Amino acid sequence: MSRPLVSILTPSLDQARWLSDNLHSVAVQTYPDIEHIVMDGGSTDGSIELLQAAGDNVVWRSEPDAGQADALNKAFALSSGEIIGWINSDDAYFDERVVEDVVAYFDRHPEVDVAYGHAAQVDHNGRIIWMIWVPPFSGRILRIVNFIGQPVAFIRRRALSDPMLDATYHFAMDYELWLRLQRDGRVFRRMNRITAVDRHQPDRKSETISHVLHADISRLAETHGRGYPRGKRVLSWGFYAWRRAMGGMLIPKIPDRLAFTDTQTPRSEIVRRQLFSWNKAWPRDYRSPEAF
Repeated sequence: MSRPLVSILTPSLDQARWLSDNLHSVAVQTYPDIEHIVMDGGSTDGSIELLQAAGDNVVWRSEPDAGQADALNKAFALSSGEIIGWINSDDAYFDERVVEDVVAYFDRHPEVDVAYGHAAQVDHNGRIIWMIWVPPFSGRILRIVNFIGQPVAFIRRRALSDPMLDATYHFAMDYELWLRLQRDGRVFRRMNRITAVDRHQPDRKSETISHVLHADISRLAETHGRGYPRGKRVLSWGFYAWRRAMGGMLIPKIPDRLAFTDTQTPRSEIVRRQLFSWNKAWPRDYRSPEAF
């Protein structure tokens, strides 16, 4: 197997509470050739001290930016890896072999431009809420719903332009990237393994600026032909139910050693939420602010 450099890009602003897990999940990867680039937007919450303590493991800057996409574009311009990963500061890689397995996958499949995996939704303490199963790639499904969560994906540099993201999007910049790459004929493939975590916490964008998401999605319908077909309610529920059911098959694959936390979530607890909370609302124990 060849050993290309892998660049992990992380935008951050006042996320010290989660940033340490993010940094640790990259630092413990078994693959040796990684550069982790963090673009901090001028944090005042202790994030700078965490970045300073990371030493040579992390390349970082702290300066004002024009938002998350702008920070990612700055990080991409600093990077030199042949393979690009993108994890926000409150996300992390799932286990210690993620990057090694991704590089091996790309090595076996030279035609693939974007490789992505499954995810685990976790809370602020790293406890697993449920598993997010993702289907094999379908352009038709992608134009209906963004099923590729940004932290689970890795992209060959050859597929990207500079700037990497359209900075006029403030929420759906990852979705715009996937649609643009698909339009350009880039090859997507799913790796059937859990690659990252998506953290459910009260400061995430889906909780604070959901109106921006709706505005971005409306633009994507115009620029990339994204949109629901007829019967969207039935299709949406069916897709959700399919993912929840298939996610149950990922639970036995959860390793004992995780890269982002020492917290151990009983599998029975995950199964209970995964299979017996059949609605789109958060399970009862994660609905109230006290859950955070």
